[in-house]
Amino acid sequence: MPGPLASVPNLDRELDELYGLPLEDFTKARNDLAARLRKAHQADDAEAVRTLKKPSVVAWSANRLARDEPKLTAALLDAGERLRTTQQRSLAGKAKPDEVAGAAEAERAAIRSLLAAARKRLGDRATSAMLDKLSQTFRAAAVDQDARPLLQHGRLSAELKAVGFGPLEAVKPKRRAAGAEATRAAREHVSALRAEARKLTAEARAAEREADEAARVSDALREEARQKRARAERIATELAEAEEKLRALR
Repeated sequence: MPGPLASVPNLDRELDELYGLPLEDFTKARNDLAARLRKAHQADDAEAVRTLKKPSVVAWSANRLARDEPKLTAALLDAGERLRTTQQRSLAGKAKPDEVAGAAEAERAAIRSLLAAARKRLGDRATSAMLDKLSQTFRAAAVDQDARPLLQHGRLSAELKAVGFGPLEAVKPKRRAAGAEATRAAREHVSALRAEARKLTAEARAAEREADEAARVSDALREEARQKRARAERIATELAEAEEKLRALR
């Protein structure tokens, strides 16, 4: 009897290629890969591949940007890690408010850069709703330890939603050997910080949406100006020719 087929070479590269395909080709390619793995007697890998979910449109777009803009994606992940650790240090009393503000601004700037790239690469598909969902996905992936490598390698399967103030929501205050009064005061302080964080996050999202809309308007006005400039140059050429003809007639 013939022996088992050779294992699928470099499964990691196969997965990279799978998630890099056009969205409409994902399901067939996934099933083909699972079938090849089964034939190669790699049952566990075959089952894992078979259960992979087809990415949503937002997830596929985020994956595409992560692959096309690796430097921008790396900057986002670095900023997300800085924000997460700075917030943890802040709750432990080891970071100043301006450090947290600086880390948060760095993360927002990284997201804005990716959204600007999305507008260029996605064209008409970069609607306000799409950009908002991409922003949420980038913000969540930047600080989530499970989602970070998926975004880095362009293998997200679903859009993500940033909750509250990101990692601040998951950070637990350190226990202190203090009395009930100190514990209560610390708890109230953390609650106040969380409430303020939620408020600022909502305001930041609103401001980012306004900024995105302003950028789209600016792009439209710039294109209109370019077209008018081109028309003006054509008219100037026609004017010069008309003046030349007039001089000839005189």
